[in-house]
Amino acid sequence: MKIQCLNKNLKDVVVIAERNTSKNQTLPILNSILLEANKDKIKIRATNLETAIEINVFGKIQETGILTIPAKTISSFLVNIGDDQIILQTQKNNLFIKTNTIETTIRGYPPEDFPIFPKLESPETFTLTSPELRQGLSSVVIASSVSDIKPELASIFFSIFKNTIKIAATDSFRLAEKNLVLKKMRAEKMLSFLIPQRAVGEILRLLENDEDIEVGVNKNQIIFSGSNYKFISRLTDGKFPDYEQIIPKKFNTTAMAKKSDILSHIKLAGVFVGKLNELSLTFNPTKKAILLNTSHSDVGEHSSTVAAAVQGESIVAKFNWKYLLDGISQINNEYVEFNINSDQSPLLIKGRGDASYLYLVMPMRGM
Repeated sequence: MKIQCLNKNLKDVVVIAERNTSKNQTLPILNSILLEANKDKIKIRATNLETAIEINVFGKIQETGILTIPAKTISSFLVNIGDDQIILQTQKNNLFIKTNTIETTIRGYPPEDFPIFPKLESPETFTLTSPELRQGLSSVVIASSVSDIKPELASIFFSIFKNTIKIAATDSFRLAEKNLVLKKMRAEKMLSFLIPQRAVGEILRLLENDEDIEVGVNKNQIIFSGSNYKFISRLTDGKFPDYEQIIPKKFNTTAMAKKSDILSHIKLAGVFVGKLNELSLTFNPTKKAILLNTSHSDVGEHSSTVAAAVQGESIVAKFNWKYLLDGISQINNEYVEFNINSDQSPLLIKGRGDASYLYLVMPMRGM
């Protein structure tokens, strides 16, 4: 193998591939990436047996070939060189790298030891655009759990039927749901599955271009195919909570405020919150405002007022300010609507007149 390409292009792909490797003592080959040059493209592959990725790199192929090399070594090397053009050539099981100023040899492994890139058997397929998938995933992943104690809570739930995709996530303290209605999609069979949060993070990093993404899913795995990559992940084996039953249908109090105003006041209040991140919200129909109050024994006290159209009862409730910030930031609307029944009930947040996205956050009780 002998190839020539831009260092930046190769570096960006290798860094992505490295995140899908594994420090596995039993299978040390999983610490590596597979570099393959065939007649028309350069492929980089990596897997940790939970996820697998294949990305194409543009470059000039002078000789075809294949080699497995340690991911951390090649990644650290490419990140720290300043030359634009780079030449890579196999020398038995080693990789020789040359630039205008550098000559380096990295010890590799026989490519036949590298796991075969998985193929999905009998997948159900559908297509959506990169911006649609990015919007759907990014708006709900904030509510997923970072702990693996309950794998179903550390996952993103998909429910698909006809031209509608429902995406949801919850860590039991908050819930986010996004509904996408797609022109290009038509799934006659109802599908539902759970994608691990870590895999979703990798997918979001890949969604850079405005292109069609083909998705294939079966009982155990899912594959996302773009123009220059394929990403496969195992699905979470578990049942997502029946969350729709906890979403209130009627509310005692509703408030409408400008998104930019409420966000700036929450960020300001965040300077003064206590160790539990608690922020008190008062929905006051008399003052036509949302009042924010918080304090920290080592920092000080803070209160502010946000103009809002408030209807119903006056309610005071405490919430984690970071949870509020996360949810409101995902609203694609100039105005944010708040809906609540009491200081012990969840707060439902959505954009004005927008039923496609909702964010539910539980109050901090007993404080």
